[in-house]
Amino acid sequence: MTLIDRIEKYQLMIAVRTDTPEQAYKAAEACIKGGVKFIEITFSVPGAEEAIEKLSEDDRVTVGAGTVLSISDAKKALKAGAAYIVSPNFDKDIVKFTKKEGAVSIPGACTPTEIYKASKAGGDIIKLFPFVEIGGLGFLKEIRGPLPFIKYMLAGGVTLDNISKYLAARAACILVGSAVIKRELVMAEDWPSITELSRRFVQKIEEEFSKESRKTA
Repeated sequence: MTLIDRIEKYQLMIAVRTDTPEQAYKAAEACIKGGVKFIEITFSVPGAEEAIEKLSEDDRVTVGAGTVLSISDAKKALKAGAAYIVSPNFDKDIVKFTKKEGAVSIPGACTPTEIYKASKAGGDIIKLFPFVEIGGLGFLKEIRGPLPFIKYMLAGGVTLDNISKYLAARAACILVGSAVIKRELVMAEDWPSITELSRRFVQKIEEEFSKESRKTA
């Protein structure tokens, strides 16, 4: 099973954005305890590569880098052990560098032109960002008409209450950030609460997959 296959299988990716690499690592570890398989450490975290390097040694999770805006940051991330590179925007040079290095590329885009160009440049999964603001699930349905061959990441707006609708859209994966990595929990170092939130998302996804399996059985 390829990395992309695994991402599509488990669906959930958590984006960790904190003030320090120590907080990022502890928040990520809390998510792992909740059953999360994919963690994105954003490069808005000072010294993000430190957290990525530590997490890359954990067999329970596959770690990637987010908010990658330069080749320099992409190099740091991959050297630290990131398996995938996520950006909020489309930068052809970053996509090509990521692919050349053998990692999975997940560039961001929000218009049909950007989405197509990002895919054509080699983007493996295209991050629809900001998902809610560009039209959410309605936008996804429309863009799939002319561009059904592209794999999409849904980035933004997902909660425990609406994740069923996101899963029903059958995108490649769903990116969750502040719904799990709540700033007040990080500042209070309340890692057990982050673990519990993560677990609830993982369980909700498993429940939805179980329902779908019964329908098709």
